[in-house]
Amino acid sequence: MDFLLYTYYIIFGLVLVTPFVLFHFKFQEDRSTFGKDLEETFYPILQKKANLLDSLKDLRSDFHSGKITEEEFQSTSIPYLDELDTLEGQLTTLKSDSSVQPLSPLKVLENWKCSNCGSYITIPKAKFCPECGSSRYA
Repeated sequence: MDFLLYTYYIIFGLVLVTPFVLFHFKFQEDRSTFGKDLEETFYPILQKKANLLDSLKDLRSDFHSGKITEEEFQSTSIPYLDELDTLEGQLTTLKSDSSVQPLSPLKVLENWKCSNCGSYITIPKAKFCPECGSSRYA
């Protein structure tokens, strides 16, 4: 009797824990086989920049509506502008340091020799041999 009760406890525990484990593994970070996205590294800085720009827009609308004076507007906006300058500097250094190299396109030659049958193909941009059907890149 106790073994049956223990078995039910184990099955009930597995039923309760399984969704959480599957959710954890399904939404893991850095699961891409191609590595991290370049924009992922810039996202926190870009988000902070957007927040600073929104704050400056709010200040400008307050100034134009007459809620704050020009001196208050200038004194309040200076720290935001300084912070924007430092963020722009960080973005330029990160973009210049990124080691992402674009892929070079495949060069398509006009005349090539088939490696399977040995015939010369003069069809422009042909990817397969018209004689034997083998691929040009194989």
